[in-house]
Amino acid sequence: MMQLYSQKSMESQFWNEYLETMPREKLDQLHLRRIRGLIKYAYDRVPMYQDLYDKAGVKPEDIRTLDDFIERIPTIDKTNVVVYQSKRPPFGDSIVQDSEDYITFFFQTSGTTGKPMIEVGYYKEAASAEWAHMWWAHGIRPRDIFYFAFPFGTFMAFWAAYHNALVMGGQVITSGGLDSKARIRQIIELKPTVLVATPTYALRLAEVAREMGVDARETSIRYVSSAGVPGAVVSTIRQAIEGAWGAKAIDLYGVSDVWGSDSWHCPAHVDRLHLTEATAYGVVLDERGHLVPDGGQGELVLTNYHGSLMPSIKYRTHDVVEWHKEKCDCGRTWLWLREGVLGRTDNMVTIKGTNVYPTAIQGILGEIPGLSQNVEIYISRKQSEDEVKVLVEPKEEMAPTEYDGLRTRAQEELRYRIGVGIEVEMVCPKSLPRYEVKAKRVFDHRKG
Repeated sequence: MMQLYSQKSMESQFWNEYLETMPREKLDQLHLRRIRGLIKYAYDRVPMYQDLYDKAGVKPEDIRTLDDFIERIPTIDKTNVVVYQSKRPPFGDSIVQDSEDYITFFFQTSGTTGKPMIEVGYYKEAASAEWAHMWWAHGIRPRDIFYFAFPFGTFMAFWAAYHNALVMGGQVITSGGLDSKARIRQIIELKPTVLVATPTYALRLAEVAREMGVDARETSIRYVSSAGVPGAVVSTIRQAIEGAWGAKAIDLYGVSDVWGSDSWHCPAHVDRLHLTEATAYGVVLDERGHLVPDGGQGELVLTNYHGSLMPSIKYRTHDVVEWHKEKCDCGRTWLWLREGVLGRTDNMVTIKGTNVYPTAIQGILGEIPGLSQNVEIYISRKQSEDEVKVLVEPKEEMAPTEYDGLRTRAQEELRYRIGVGIEVEMVCPKSLPRYEVKAKRVFDHRKG
């Protein structure tokens, strides 16, 4: 049998040591070369970019430095892409013209923030190794067996993970349309070592296992690899998953709209995510579009290099992050985000002059003993004031006589740590929905 990996490579903590440890100066030089080529490519081949750049009065040859790119190239977001796609559905003017013969996969965003956006690409780009960088860093190797608790719809993240597992040479088990009980039985029978699921569904599977009389901590699962919603980089979610499965929980943050621009869990720091700078360039901008200093907070804006049929250049994620560009003591020079996504620019709430992000509410409630990780946050506007109501769910072992105390504790914690009062309503145990893919936790009724 052909030897695919040397003993030295098996022992290395890096999937691609050359790129992962490249000094920042050289890494930025590489980014500039790739960005200049990408802008020229997109301007010549994608009508959306030619139109946007002409309106902004900028030509590809005007971009000579990264500062030029940050200051002169206009940002885009989902709204822009949907508008250009609508001109000639389904793909319109957002893809390389006359490239339909090269499309080998199709997916779309979940549509949770409006009309779904269509994305296209081809196989080699889907297998571009963002997940492999993370898995390898955490000790996962080709001998591991991956179990995908995922229905394989048009949600991109786990399709990319699936292709990455194959690139690594791992054995792959796809659970397809099985229900949760059947998946638990498969895990017991086939003994996979890596569970791939959204964090909410990983917790749901462990809950179903308990109902079946199975202790998920006694199964073969050694890693729970999650994506789709805030996961193991959040301490309360990480502790819940690791407590439920007796396995290491690792997190990957990505934006389906800009696939190939993922950030993944640092092996040395549980509160850090590294951007895969082999396939993407990331900057953090303030509300005026200016660069935020290293260590500051702002909106993450991404450019990917692997969307050759549908490039994403200076794409606004609307995710608020805190970024750091100094070398990490895990050995990587790739920029890192402290605690992942801190909030969303498009669902920030202002209550009595205080800016509040729903993710902060979730994090605070997740630390209260006796409450489950399942919450729902409802945002509305009365006159000129934002209002928030939160539904919380007690754990099954809590007695009904303790519910009022839990509710009071939740309201007090929110008031103390956020600085304003937020209405909390207690619902019955296990009454809030469980999700296999992305969990819907925030319901914003301010936008009509």
